Amino acid sequence: MSREPAPRRQDFPFVTTIQTRWSDNDMFGHINNVEYYRFFELVVVEFLRGPCAMDIMNGDAVAFAAESQCRFRRPLSWPEPVCGGLRIEHVGNSSVRYGLALFDGDTDEAAADGHWTHVFVERATQRPTPIPAFIRDAFLKHRG
Repeated sequence: MSREPAPRRQDFPFVTTIQTRWSDNDMFGHINNVEYYRFFELVVVEFLRGPCAMDIMNGDAVAFAAESQCRFRRPLSWPEPVCGGLRIEHVGNSSVRYGLALFDGDTDEAAADGHWTHVFVERATQRPTPIPAFIRDAFLKHRG
């Protein structure tokens, strides 16, 4: 079975640093696999709050996770910080797919990568709604 090459740091227009914690490590001395999903979520939230200027707590539209995936390429470990990268892979009417990757130190190849799909819904009805224009504009600026 062939595997795609790992994404590279420069493939991601949005990056943020995540400080790992002692409790992120498991008994094998590396970050437990469930934490990678938490890191992905943090990268997405930082992107929505930052470049997208989305009010995630009170806005009329809210983003619900519809799908996620992670490919584990090599272990990460506390106390090293992790760099999380995000690029927009697809923008639909009410959904977006983020490409995500985690990097350690100055390494250019992702230690883990995957995607996360959000569907935007109206907060009051929880029914799909078009992505607000100002958020869509930010998505389009961060295509990868």
